[in-house]
Amino acid sequence: MGPIFLIGYRCTGKTSTGKYLADLLNKTFLDTDLVLESTYGTTIAQMVARRGWSYFRAKETETLMNLDLKNAPVIATGGGIILAEENRQFLKENGVVVYLYATASVLTDRIRKDENNTERRPDLTRDSLALETKKMLEIRNPLYQALAAISINTEKYAPKAAALRIKAELDPQ
Repeated sequence: MGPIFLIGYRCTGKTSTGKYLADLLNKTFLDTDLVLESTYGTTIAQMVARRGWSYFRAKETETLMNLDLKNAPVIATGGGIILAEENRQFLKENGVVVYLYATASVLTDRIRKDENNTERRPDLTRDSLALETKKMLEIRNPLYQALAAISINTEKYAPKAAALRIKAELDPQ
């Protein structure tokens, strides 16, 4: 089995689920946002503030393309990685894509409670968080859904249970 790419909006549980899944499958875990921040020595929010969204998106693509996929890792991707056609093609061609999702209201609550949110994650629009989340999901959900080999509702499955569900779908007995 090749790499497993976890896609979905902010706070859908990609990192938490990915860590459990990597443990279950005895694989390495990578988070593209953390790899990008480590590579460039800055947070995404700082990068966007200094250089703009297009610069960040270019670096996000570069980070994705340069990942070491040799040992078929589990990879949590940034929520907007699917916006670039080049990235969608890469994900489809290089591994299994798992879409984690929840409703806009649940995600808004999770984002508000996430300590990493304000410092590391820049605002995507000038709208309220609830409206921003709703608008972004309207744009992104069709892209996420089109890529997904497996879809998991993270309102129904906590990260550990989601990882077990993904494992079961990857290796049906």
